[in-house]
Amino acid sequence: MRHIFTFLSVLLAANVALAQDYFQQEVNYKIDVKLDDQNHMLRGFEYIEYYNNSSDTLKAIKMHLWPNTYKNASTALAKQKQKRGDNGLIFAEEADRGWIDSLDFKANGKALALTYDEKHIDVATLTLNEALLPGQKIIISTPFKVKLPNAKYSRLGHVEESYMITQWYPKPAVYDKDGWHAMPYLNQGEFYSEYGSFEVSITLPKNYVVGATGDLQNPAEKAWLKAKADSTLQQFKDAAFKNGASMDFPASSKEYKTLTYKQAKVHDFAWFADKRFEVLQGEVELPHSKRKVTSYAMFTPKNRMLWEDAIEYINDGTYYYSLWNGDYPYNQVTAVDGTIAAGGGMEYPNVTVIGNTGNKEALEVVIVHEVGHNWFYGILGSNERTHPWMDEGLNTLNEVRYIQTKYPDNTRLADMVANGRFRFHGCDYHDQNDVMFRTVQGLGIDQPMDLHSDDFASVNYGIIVYQKTGLVFDYLKEYLGEEKFDAIMHAYYQKWKFKHPQPEDLRACFEEATGEDFTWLFEDIIKTANEIDYKLKRVKAKDGNTEVVVKHKGHVHGPIPVQLITPEGDTLTKWATSEGRKERVTFENAEAAEVVVDINTQVPELNRTNNTWKKDWFINKVEPFKLNPMFTANRRDESNLAWSPAIGFNTSDKFMIGASLHNLQLAPNKFTFLLTPMYSIGRQNLSGMGELIYTFRPANVVRLGKAGLSMKTFKDVDSLSRNNANYYALNPYLNLTLGKRGAQSKHHNRLLLQGMYKMTRRTATNIEEIGAFADYKYTYKRPNHLFVANARASYLQSNLNDEMARASIELKYKWNYYIKKKRNYIELRAFALNNFIYAVNSAYNANRYAAPVSGKTGAQDLFMEEYYFGRNEVNGMWANQHNNDMGGFGSASGLTANESMVMANFYAPLPVLTHLVGVFADYGMISNNGVQQEVYDLGLGIRMGDVFGIYFPLVQSTNLQNSNYAQSIKFSLKFNLTNKGLIEQILDK
Repeated sequence: MRHIFTFLSVLLAANVALAQDYFQQEVNYKIDVKLDDQNHMLRGFEYIEYYNNSSDTLKAIKMHLWPNTYKNASTALAKQKQKRGDNGLIFAEEADRGWIDSLDFKANGKALALTYDEKHIDVATLTLNEALLPGQKIIISTPFKVKLPNAKYSRLGHVEESYMITQWYPKPAVYDKDGWHAMPYLNQGEFYSEYGSFEVSITLPKNYVVGATGDLQNPAEKAWLKAKADSTLQQFKDAAFKNGASMDFPASSKEYKTLTYKQAKVHDFAWFADKRFEVLQGEVELPHSKRKVTSYAMFTPKNRMLWEDAIEYINDGTYYYSLWNGDYPYNQVTAVDGTIAAGGGMEYPNVTVIGNTGNKEALEVVIVHEVGHNWFYGILGSNERTHPWMDEGLNTLNEVRYIQTKYPDNTRLADMVANGRFRFHGCDYHDQNDVMFRTVQGLGIDQPMDLHSDDFASVNYGIIVYQKTGLVFDYLKEYLGEEKFDAIMHAYYQKWKFKHPQPEDLRACFEEATGEDFTWLFEDIIKTANEIDYKLKRVKAKDGNTEVVVKHKGHVHGPIPVQLITPEGDTLTKWATSEGRKERVTFENAEAAEVVVDINTQVPELNRTNNTWKKDWFINKVEPFKLNPMFTANRRDESNLAWSPAIGFNTSDKFMIGASLHNLQLAPNKFTFLLTPMYSIGRQNLSGMGELIYTFRPANVVRLGKAGLSMKTFKDVDSLSRNNANYYALNPYLNLTLGKRGAQSKHHNRLLLQGMYKMTRRTATNIEEIGAFADYKYTYKRPNHLFVANARASYLQSNLNDEMARASIELKYKWNYYIKKKRNYIELRAFALNNFIYAVNSAYNANRYAAPVSGKTGAQDLFMEEYYFGRNEVNGMWANQHNNDMGGFGSASGLTANESMVMANFYAPLPVLTHLVGVFADYGMISNNGVQQEVYDLGLGIRMGDVFGIYFPLVQSTNLQNSNYAQSIKFSLKFNLTNKGLIEQILDK
């Protein structure tokens, strides 16, 4: 008995120790601030009451001074935006910048030393005069002045006299069991702050309308807002009012008012002020407590019709989030129109600012999503910077559930795409997120859900953090059932409201409530980019039962919903939860007319074309073919095909007209094809092209693999009639994007292995060629710098007893620089090539198999990688089309090297004509039959990106010169349509 008692005592002590491991600091604020709308300044005074609830002695407090993020071009915000292609803050005018200064921190009447972080000027350390012991508190005060930036850069600022006052006051960073969480302000990456109470008094001209965190303490102001709301509601009955009004700012009142707001149990305070705001007011009764909450909508005259039903959206969002998670604990909820500022929708306690939307449907989604952040960020204060999925993703789950609940027959995705004309029928709001996620996953560019905010590529911050997380937890809800799922979310809410839950805390709530191990969710899905893919392997009737075998083809072994539909139309569901590669599910005493894995498409599965068996299909597991215009959705119940008209032109085929048959779609299939037959007027026969691609995603080393076959047939000599000059080319290839899936990197690696068989017809003669190459490409990218290294080895032989083997390396560097905020660039290139074998016996291949100084012509495009208007033209304009490869010279010349070449190329646009005109210069050495030659040129070029260029040489070495200057004018045109072309351009961008 004593041993049992001792064991229980140890266990109890361990539990108490674990319970005590969690602590949370408390930070209370009293702030007085005045708005100077002539100089766009805030002048304020702040008291901070800081409670040390930790067991540590604090000698300093880390502070966030986030207005400083707008101060110069060296801040984390400026660099993050630059990394994502936005140089606005880098080159901002001084008047548009912002900062915080006039700080004088004191405690007990004595000055405190403030030391700025060496790297981030919006982070600082406040050294205390006396150590703050566990259980003690300290009151710190400081004046401050904030120069408000232009709101186009991020969340804080103004646009003329419309003010968005967010992240504006000195604020202590979070201190928890992991230490200090001091962090610079970022645009992609939100916040983590301590809970406490706020009392904020705002002084500003009397005619401003203000929406803010907290409960307004001024009865007169409340009455004024109510009167404005009543007036707005009445005016909506007037047709003239609905037509909009002036967006001009009225003059600021010479009288001032001071508004006081109080709020407890929040971790931030924001306010918005605009003299033009119109107001609507309502209230919503909460589902559990029946308590009533006041709702406000504040919007500009321009958007009054868009916002006409905004109170409904606010109230419904508040009601449903309360129903599913727990009642809203505050007294008011406000949404304000911020369409003229940057940042889109953004949440703060009790108040949210809404970005520009095109219609009421989109506005409702944004308002509900941002109101929902009062739960996921506001009440459940997870670390948004480190674990953004915990607020954005769980919020998106509720947002999608809201739309699906309120509008059960919605076809949101179908309606978005050409009013449903492209066979997106039946695709709803849930499908919209599903298609977007499966698109990036199919491209191999997805990332794990649980990454730091700044580690996500921009596209993935939306698709993975928001949409995938919402899909994953919708999958969990489907597995557990709504009743159990909601009960767990309520328990999570009750346990962690006004606290800082971590991912392991959310996991514990689910595991404790169910007794299940959710490693498959919190480790295999959330922490990796592993794909989910189940295949319906076999359906077998046996002894009156139906046995179904499901195979795991992905890398996640989660529960699998299997549905059987009886001949009478009843649907039976069983969940298979085995961790093996195959799982058998038996439906007792049930006959199957149809069996489906995940009939409701709740599982975020990459490939759904192997999920269905139907007894009356011609082939039980092959869906019926459906032909749709243009492109289509990846539907589980159809073999999706699409068609589109096609036209083409080259100098030999002349005009071509035909059609493309393909299965291209947003969420790509593993097997993709494109076939484009066209009738050729010049050939008087069929020309065209096609491509077959199988895409695969290995678990390691290779991010994305594509095995494909490219096919082409065209006429290629105009002088020979009809079908007497043409070619057929087959190019099998393996294209591997190397690297760990999910990792965002400056370094990119690609390996391409490609073969070729080509048959060229010249009247009665057939010329056959066969060859292959291996091409490795390394790319390094960072802001304003791009470096590319390309190494290739190739071999080719023909039935004319010609043979060629060569190796080459290309190095390219592009540097962007700026003059008066305008981007300029310099492009440097080096190229070296050696023909190890050049055994050419035919005149036909003598020039083709040599390396061209000016870049490949159509005839020298040995592996059929590019498209040319005149592939075998020797005279006229089309003969001057060269690709910018090989020697890469700007002059058009027939000069080649049959042994080796070493080249250097330079190009820089001039700061005129929007940088279309540039200077090129080239220099190199070539070797032919043991004789070396020097080549060089200098001239002007006109470029439109990497697609089109025309080059006019001004200086040339003698061996480059042509008797007719027009023959020296080179042009380049690059528009791959197949063979890593159209499909890659559509899917890989």
